[in-house]
Amino acid sequence: MAKQWDIQRTTFTVGDFLSWQKAGALELSPSFQRRSVWTKPQKSYFVDTIYRGLPVPIIFVREKTDVDTLSTVREVVDGQQRLRTIMAYIDQSAIDDPVDSDEFTVPRKHNKDINGKRFAELDESIRKRILSYQLSVHVLPSDTSDSEVLSIFARMNSTGSKLNEQELRNAEYFGEFKIASYETAHANLERWRTWKIFPEQQIARMKEVELTSVLFIQIMDGLFERTQAAITRYYKKYDDDFAGEKLVLKEFSHVMEILEDSFGDQIATNVFQNSAMFAQLFHLVRRLEGASKPMTKARVRKILELGERIKERRNLPEDVLVSLASRFNRLSNQQIVADFLFDNASK
Repeated sequence: MAKQWDIQRTTFTVGDFLSWQKAGALELSPSFQRRSVWTKPQKSYFVDTIYRGLPVPIIFVREKTDVDTLSTVREVVDGQQRLRTIMAYIDQSAIDDPVDSDEFTVPRKHNKDINGKRFAELDESIRKRILSYQLSVHVLPSDTSDSEVLSIFARMNSTGSKLNEQELRNAEYFGEFKIASYETAHANLERWRTWKIFPEQQIARMKEVELTSVLFIQIMDGLFERTQAAITRYYKKYDDDFAGEKLVLKEFSHVMEILEDSFGDQIATNVFQNSAMFAQLFHLVRRLEGASKPMTKARVRKILELGERIKERRNLPEDVLVSLASRFNRLSNQQIVADFLFDNASK
């Protein structure tokens, strides 16, 4: 008969875990847990999440009772890095084996309210709020063996999908370019939905964030060889300092407003619904504006007609047909289509 698990689902506060750690009643790093690998930016981002009262993943613990001392030790089987991070921020002396990355504060790019302040320097109300933050916890029975613990997590991991490139960037970078991309993408959620650029499943996998990042790069440097590696390089380059961020955000907002005012929901039924072609439309609007070509109703109709021709592969120059049929992330192919759109739309 298959084993039935009696797992307690409860909540404990940050203060509870800190008290257990100081009393020696918490085992933060059992033998099968990974060592701490979080960077300072990751830790800062997590503290900001706690500060804002946002949810974090479930902590798994296994309770072990010493029959001689009648004491209970809670062993962290999943959540070591989360707990270690918040404990190190509150009181680094609570960490038995501190490393360099445990010495950190939260920079302004993550939270201007607690920027550069240690926990002891925060207002009392903020300290209380952090200590009283409720962590969702699953408590495994004390008789759960190490092999059973590993089996549980193998089962959990087997039900998930492999992370895509944007999800990997989300896990690795915590700087200004990432924050701006995510906040801007989420602020435009209703536009993505209205224009049907992404189905909900792709939004859940952060594809709208990836497109926002692409459009940021186009604003800064024009069309580019649109590979995943190229996008990642911008996340890395502007992780600490997103130079020109205000200008990029202003231009992005400006173009999106033009698209909404000029095309409305007509994008949803045109080839520009495709994310790669939407990037072309975004580029075209900027190029037309730079050439002092106003977005008149006649020009909007012409652009939509061009979109229909592209969608149907009808009455197009040979080089455009070849570009559309080839790898469209290549800069040369993008440029051929971009020139075709501009040459015809600007007339």
